[in-house]
Amino acid sequence: MTTQNIYRAAIVGCGRIGTATGDPGLGRSRIKSHADAYLALPNVDLVALCDPDEAALARASDAWGVAETFNDVASLLATTPPDLLSVCAPPTEHVGILRLAIQAGVKGVLLEKPIAPDLASARAAASLVKSSETRVAINYTRRFPPAYRAAIEDVRSGAIGRVQHVHGIYTRGIVNNGSHMIDLLRAMLGDPVRADVLPGGCDLDLADQSVAARLSFTDGVEAWLAAADGSAFNIFDLDILGTEGRIAFTDLGHLVQRFTVDDTTSAHGFKQLSPSPDPQPTHLADAVRYALGDLIDSIEAGREPLCTLADGYAALEIALRLKDTP
Repeated sequence: MTTQNIYRAAIVGCGRIGTATGDPGLGRSRIKSHADAYLALPNVDLVALCDPDEAALARASDAWGVAETFNDVASLLATTPPDLLSVCAPPTEHVGILRLAIQAGVKGVLLEKPIAPDLASARAAASLVKSSETRVAINYTRRFPPAYRAAIEDVRSGAIGRVQHVHGIYTRGIVNNGSHMIDLLRAMLGDPVRADVLPGGCDLDLADQSVAARLSFTDGVEAWLAAADGSAFNIFDLDILGTEGRIAFTDLGHLVQRFTVDDTTSAHGFKQLSPSPDPQPTHLADAVRYALGDLIDSIEAGREPLCTLADGYAALEIALRLKDTP
């Protein structure tokens, strides 16, 4: 008889992505929170919450029925040491929390992006992880749902033929949202050999501008990232065009449409792309659950998570380089 390991989990940061109970004025994300994800996993007990904001902490404790609450991470780790830790605090706190978690022997950490506010801090985080046995996954959400994993594999394997062009549209900052697109493109195409800023950015948030950019990959593949006005609406669409098919993510990445080459030369004298009957859900809303499931599997299998701290560093480095280009 096989006994399933039960993991004790804790969340640091009781905002929207952590527990969906932060500032009520911010609303809820379509992507379910870390608390949602933990309660959906049968082999995990959510045992503790941590946040310096007493009001946010109280709301989260009431919403999720978690009695053990703390205002600082050191107290949490000393009093209720977890196996799994979600770090949903501001990026400026990530390295310090990660250091404490590793010192406390936490088995797995799911770290929200960006991994740090700057590259020096990101390198410090990478150094911590390199010398520890703690598995650290970065929550670039589009790495984990099966629909995205299938798309990544189809691009890598050549199932849609040679990639001819990639076009993306995003809002809300090159580091905040744009780095999600950068990470997904890295997963599909590898590291870009060049990253250039293009005209057409949106400077609504000077702290994190939405930059229009061109990422150039090997074999002449280019990905064009267009920046839209986030005050009008939010968008995150990505279209990958191959010689033998096309994959298009729409509805903020919650839907995927696939196209195959239809041989209609006898009727029209040319081939065309034929869409699948309907766009399909990507189940992006459950991305954190998939990420945590992968993190647990990486602990048990002794492998790296699907999105590592090195991946998080690479996406941040490209995003900051584009952001800081005059």
